[in-house]
Amino acid sequence: MQYYPEVPMWWYGIIGIISFSFVCIAIKIIPTQLPIWAAVFAILLSFILSIPLSILQAITNQDINAPVIFEIIAGYMLPGRAIGNMIFKTVGYMTNHQAASFASNLKLGHYMKVPPRIMFTIQIVPTIITSIWVTFIQDWMLNNIEDICTPRQKQGFICPGPTFFATVSIVFGAVGPRRLFSPGAPYATCLTYNLHSTYPYASRYSALLWFFPIGFLAPIPFYFLARRYPFSIWRYINIPASFGVLQYMPQSSGISYSSNIVCGFIFNFVIRRFHFRWWMRYNYILATALDAGTAISAVLIFFTLTLPKTGGIELNWWGNRYVFYPTLHLN
Repeated sequence: MQYYPEVPMWWYGIIGIISFSFVCIAIKIIPTQLPIWAAVFAILLSFILSIPLSILQAITNQDINAPVIFEIIAGYMLPGRAIGNMIFKTVGYMTNHQAASFASNLKLGHYMKVPPRIMFTIQIVPTIITSIWVTFIQDWMLNNIEDICTPRQKQGFICPGPTFFATVSIVFGAVGPRRLFSPGAPYATCLTYNLHSTYPYASRYSALLWFFPIGFLAPIPFYFLARRYPFSIWRYINIPASFGVLQYMPQSSGISYSSNIVCGFIFNFVIRRFHFRWWMRYNYILATALDAGTAISAVLIFFTLTLPKTGGIELNWWGNRYVFYPTLHLN
C-alpha cells in the first residue's frame, strides 16, 4: 500500500467546504428552526467525538454513537423547537456516524489493497448519487405505498427507525429536557394524550442524569483490573459497548439481537478460536459481504416479489407470518 499515492488533504477540505455550504444554505432558506451557529456547534462537537467513538468501533465492532447527547444539548439550547432539534441531531450525529463509517470503509480498502484515491472516489461519487436518488425514492414510497409508516402496513413498511427518530425529536425538542429531566422541574408533561397536561412529579426523571457521571466513571475500574490481570475475564468487559448497544432497543425487534448474538458467537468465538488464520484474513471482509448481500437481496425481493400489483408472488412461511415489531409506549 505504500506504493500508492495518498489522498491529498485539500481534497477532503474541498468536500468539507462544499458540504458545509449546502448545510448553511438549506437551514437558512428553509424554516428548519436551526440557526447557523447551532449547526457549527453541532459539527464541532461531532469533530471532538469522532475519534474516540471510531476507536471504540474499531475495537468492539459496535457503532457506538451518541445521538442522545446531541438531543439533550439541542433541547437546552433550542427549547420548543422540535424540527430544530431533529436537524441539530442530524447534522451532529450523522456527521459523526458518517466519519466513522468512512474510516471503516477505508480500512476495508486497505485490507483489499485498493489504492486510497480510488477508495476516495468510490466513496464520494456514490454519496452524491445516493443523496439525490434516495430523495426521489422516499418521495415515491410516501405517495404510492398504501398505509406506509403505520403499524398495520401489510408489507412491513412501518418505519420503526423514522418513527423513533421523530418521536425523540418531539420529546427533546417540543417538550424539552428542562421539563423532563432538570432537577426541581415545576411539572411533568404527559406525552400520551395531551402535551399540556401537567403533573407535580416531573423531577422523578432527573435521576436519569446520574447516568452521565456513571457512564464517565464506570470504565475506569475495569480498565485498571484489565491492566492488573491481563489474561483474566476483565479484559473482555467494555462498558461503552455494553451501554451503547442499548440505544438500538427501541427501534429493533427481538430477532435483531438474537441473530447478532448467534453470528457473533460463531464467528468471533468459535471460528476465531479454532480457525484463527481464516478469521484474521476473511472475517472483516465477510461482514462487509453479508451487509452488501442483504442490501442487494432486499432490493431484488422488493422489485420481484413485493412491488408487482399483478403477478406478484407471496411466500407463505413462518418468517413472514411471525414478525414481531416493537411498539413505542410513551407514558
